[in-house]
Amino acid sequence: MATTDACLADAGCTDELAQRFHELEERGDVEACLRLLRCHRCQLVQAMHEAQRPIDVCDWLIRDLETRSVA
Repeated sequence: MATTDACLADAGCTDELAQRFHELEERGDVEACLRLLRCHRCQLVQAMHEAQRPIDVCDWLIRDLETRSVA
C-alpha cells in the first residue's frame, strides 16, 4: 500500500502542503486535515476546468469548420 507521502505527492500536494498535513495529523486534528485536502481538491478541479476550456474551444472550431465545409 502506498505511503501517505506518496499519496500526497500523487495528489499534487506541494512539500509545504504535505508538511502542513502532517503537522495537523500529528496533532490529531482530522477535521483540519480534511479541510486542507478538500481545499486542495477544489483547486485541482478549478485547474482542470481551466485546462478543459481550450480543448472545448478547439473542438468547437473543428466542428464549425467541418460544418461549413460540408455546406
